[in-house]
Amino acid sequence: MKLFTRMEMIALESAAPAAGASMEALMDGAGLALAKIARARIAQDCFLPAHGRRVVLLCGKGNNGGDGFVCAARLTQWGFPCTIILLHGRPQTGLAARAFEGLPAGLPVLEAAQPQAAEVLAQAGLVIDCVYGFSFHGQLDSLSAGVFRLANALACPRLSADLPSGVECDTAQVSPGAFRAHLTVAFTGEKLAHRCYPAMEYCGETVLCQVGIPPQLLAEASANARLTGPDLAAPLLAPPHTQTNKGNQGRLLLVCGSYGMAGACIMAARAALRCGVGLVHIAAEERLYPILAGAVPEAVFTVFEPSGPLEKLEEAIGNAFALCSACAFGCGLGALADILCPILFAHCARLGGKPLLLDADALNHCAQSGEKPPQTGKPLVLTPHPGEAARLCKTSVKDIQSRRIKTAQALAKAFGADVLLKGAGTVIASPKGPLALNATGNSGMAKGGSGDVLTGIIGSFLARGAEGFQAAAAGAWLHGAAGDLCREELSARAMLPTDVIEALPVIIKKFER
Repeated sequence: MKLFTRMEMIALESAAPAAGASMEALMDGAGLALAKIARARIAQDCFLPAHGRRVVLLCGKGNNGGDGFVCAARLTQWGFPCTIILLHGRPQTGLAARAFEGLPAGLPVLEAAQPQAAEVLAQAGLVIDCVYGFSFHGQLDSLSAGVFRLANALACPRLSADLPSGVECDTAQVSPGAFRAHLTVAFTGEKLAHRCYPAMEYCGETVLCQVGIPPQLLAEASANARLTGPDLAAPLLAPPHTQTNKGNQGRLLLVCGSYGMAGACIMAARAALRCGVGLVHIAAEERLYPILAGAVPEAVFTVFEPSGPLEKLEEAIGNAFALCSACAFGCGLGALADILCPILFAHCARLGGKPLLLDADALNHCAQSGEKPPQTGKPLVLTPHPGEAARLCKTSVKDIQSRRIKTAQALAKAFGADVLLKGAGTVIASPKGPLALNATGNSGMAKGGSGDVLTGIIGSFLARGAEGFQAAAAGAWLHGAAGDLCREELSARAMLPTDVIEALPVIIKKFER
């Protein structure tokens, strides 16, 4: 599904009149859709008008305010008492001004600065935010923040038109004091902020309504971002050809695990095998071999002694790297990352490149040393969680979580890599521009080992020839879909990363039917 930026939506709406949909018709459609959902919410809660409550519409001076005027007029016609509070004065666009002039006689209109505005808001039975929509950026003014603070403290339902005011459409960043909606009515298409935290928390439930854009125009509209879905994974999970063999199903080298963290390697390897890679080749220190060989009997091994001669270690890793079709490394490496990352990067540069995936301690090595993997023209995927991203960006986790889209895009540009920023609403960014937000997954996956499973899934796709962005986006979707299946069967509290591995075949089987 497409996710629109502010400018993409403006371009789409600007093209509508030539396709037969006037801007006035679009505003009427948006206001009507908002009014219908408000009416349904009123019926659900049974509080208007019998309890003496009113619908209070907070309206701005632009076209989002115009949507609110149309909504107020409809609700008034249907017999619901409404009051409009203007946050920034009378409307300043022609469309909104005409909608304002068409309000029913006697419908109360107040300025936010008037003392009685706060009193009316305090008695609201339903609050509808129509102040900014997708046009907001930066920081809220003190008046708006104050009004929203009062609204957010109310026990009544709160709706937003298109996007909650104070939320940035393209970045999903949120200004202090932003409006918190229980339900957001998205017009025409969902925006990036509808699907990315922290904005999603302020949107509440999002309902998409078509308001008059011709379907063909919408289908042809360009959008740089999308929501992940099964269509991304389908080409990578199709049944193998009847004459296929392990040699043409890819060879994944895993450089993962260390003493005390063998499980990271085991989970990555088992996930990769479940996703169809032809061969898993594990490079691991000698004392881990008995553990790994028993847990992953399908794998082949390169065994090394970290404290032995450097030349011997370089030769062992180099031989393994030369045989692989992709390499994933970093899971559970611990201090070994500082020894192995320079060796792997050097072999990658010398051999002309292989698809690489960097996770966990490989990313921590890059953050601490400043070293980056070579640019070889082959896929490069980074999969940081917020803590690793904070170390790479030399900032705090709180800062990363407040600007997840910008962080993923900045890391993609800095490393020339496809970046998957883990967490609720995983963000996948490409240095070439495309962006994807993941819709699958749940809080039960917030356990140690989940990232190792994801590494194995994406590594398997890379080894079989997928491009970096597709491997990361499809991997995020599949990982989350398997996690959602585990939640249904086991509960979010009880499910484990190893359960997600065992759920992968159930999801994959659907693509082979």
